[in-house]
Amino acid sequence: MPRRVDPVPLIVHMIDELPRDGAEMLLVDLMRLRLPDCRYTVVCLIRGGPLEEDFARLGVPVKIFGRRSRLDIGLVWRLAVWLRQQNAAVVHTHLFTADTYGRLAARLAGVPAVFSTVHNIVNPWKGAGRKAIDRLFARLSTKVIGCSEEVTQALAARDGIAPARLVSIPNGIDLQKFSSFSGAGVREEFGLPAQQPLVGIVGRLHAQKAHADLLRALAQLPQARSGELTCLIIGTGELHDPLRQQVAALGLERCVVFTGMRTDVPRLVAALDAFVLPSHWEGLPIALLEAMASAKAVLCTRVGGIPDVVVDGDNGLLVDAGDVPGLAQRLQMLLDDAELRQRLGQRARQTVIARFDVARTAAAYNQLHRQALGLPASGNPHQVAVE
Repeated sequence: MPRRVDPVPLIVHMIDELPRDGAEMLLVDLMRLRLPDCRYTVVCLIRGGPLEEDFARLGVPVKIFGRRSRLDIGLVWRLAVWLRQQNAAVVHTHLFTADTYGRLAARLAGVPAVFSTVHNIVNPWKGAGRKAIDRLFARLSTKVIGCSEEVTQALAARDGIAPARLVSIPNGIDLQKFSSFSGAGVREEFGLPAQQPLVGIVGRLHAQKAHADLLRALAQLPQARSGELTCLIIGTGELHDPLRQQVAALGLERCVVFTGMRTDVPRLVAALDAFVLPSHWEGLPIALLEAMASAKAVLCTRVGGIPDVVVDGDNGLLVDAGDVPGLAQRLQMLLDDAELRQRLGQRARQTVIARFDVARTAAAYNQLHRQALGLPASGNPHQVAVE
């Protein structure tokens, strides 16, 4: 049966679930800046999450399929049937579960254009089987988007994806969101003295983010052990209990505060003296860009797209992944030098303003979708928000 042509084409973004994490927050911004002449639906393959409310405010429906097991073959069929019924014109997948089930279902349903965004650099511990799956499913994609040039290069060099199928669209953030937060009241909320040095990390409690390295680095700082320094660990994840156990074992109970999931992350980040991200692998982390937009001094690792953003000593500090002594030494440097923190923070904000406005990111996504749909190019260099 031939596909009908809808006057207002449907673009479906598929993702695993909707926590307040980087890829998911980026999708909210993409929907805020979506094409006005298309319809959109966000599909969750595992479960929904807190960001459902954000999509509801934007007028974007969310459909949850609820994967029934880790290997739910029937999910492919259920997705394909739904996509066929909805006459989806474009499917765009994000993260591993959506990439795997979603691309196959889209092709079975005869969806004309299928895109996939890779939000992380190739996991250095990813096995040959996972790489083979990624290569196979890349062939089902119209284009595979890397969230930074480094990710795109890695997809070609390590995963063997044909360069002609790849495109790089750097992540971006909503700069306006990070221009009006003062961090007032954060120290009082956690019962800290007004002048207490405050550092923090934002991210899922997962091995990728290397919270354990940060805790080991903190244990090398006298003021952390004495409780004269506080570190906010902002986020949730599967390593919550092991990390709490590590805090106790290192004697850092007076230093480390687990905030859990927060809806006011920009306010918490605004209160920090330094932002730390000791990741073992990355793409182009949204949390890092947000901290830089908040004019925070950032300390992170040389992985993924980070070295393309952070120039050591200019707009932040870099260490090698897993270098705990180096992490401790450079964190102490930031704590000891307020002038250095201010200079790095101001340069960080200038970098993000110049290069990582989400309006540019959304315009690039929209142009890919316009081309796939045969729509004329937008006359605007950046897409106007759809509220």
